[in-house]
Amino acid sequence: MLLVFVLVVSVNGEIDKTQSYWKDLTRCRYFAQQLTWQSSNIRYGNPVRPRCKPAYVDPKRVQIHT
Repeated sequence: MLLVFVLVVSVNGEIDKTQSYWKDLTRCRYFAQQLTWQSSNIRYGNPVRPRCKPAYVDPKRVQIHT
């Protein structure tokens, strides 16, 4: 098991099933920030709320981004 950070995105209060896994918290937070920025500048009707959560995953079962 490997400790990584999971980018979890909720749209209009519902958590999206698609998740991405990151080795580095800084990279995970970068993409979370980009999603927040796009949501606020384009003025979507649905609020996008991303966050990075620590999790242990099996690197053989998920793709881990660097």
